[in-house]
Amino acid sequence: MSGLNREVSIEFETPDVFHELPLHLLAEVLDAALWELAEKIWPAGTEFQRETTALVYADLTDTLVADGVMYASLGLFETEDGEVSTANLIARVESVDEEDPAVIAASVQEELALQEHRDVHHVDLPCGPAVLSFHSTEIDGDSALSSLAFAHVELYVPSSVPGWLAVLSLSTPSFAELPRYVGWLRQIGETLTFRLAAQAGEESPTLTDARSVFG
Repeated sequence: MSGLNREVSIEFETPDVFHELPLHLLAEVLDAALWELAEKIWPAGTEFQRETTALVYADLTDTLVADGVMYASLGLFETEDGEVSTANLIARVESVDEEDPAVIAASVQEELALQEHRDVHHVDLPCGPAVLSFHSTEIDGDSALSSLAFAHVELYVPSSVPGWLAVLSLSTPSFAELPRYVGWLRQIGETLTFRLAAQAGEESPTLTDARSVFG
């Protein structure tokens, strides 16, 4: 996977349980890509399920692109008790004034730690220092639906290209499977590389070596 804005690109590898949304595709190929995604989500499903999924993700794709998201995917797998666990993963890159990755990471950690109900940790990745944050939110239901709680895991990775910060955000209602998702997010972070956008098409030795993590 790669994400690109006009100045910097990010590249990372994801496990097979994550199905990438086709952001930034031309309109003439977007429908086919969304249908392919729907078939991955519903391999034994009905045509109606696939059509509905493709329509939902068409709207979501437009929203994410307008919001500056560089990458998005749906995590989907069957748990040991036969339930389906889902998660949403998005990645964006934000500009920052500071250029030193260690200073950026320390600043992000300090700022997040001041927020209520967050559990914040410093982590070291192959690309440098990073910050891992945990918190939860709850969406209120109505008279027919109960409220729904989500766990959020965010990985903040300062770029080796000065002046940028990558933010990977994972949200899931599957609290029981949260340790697996945290492990996957950490693995994704360990494959993360940054490049100037002009170099995005070049092969990265670091990324090639890291692909063995996922077979």
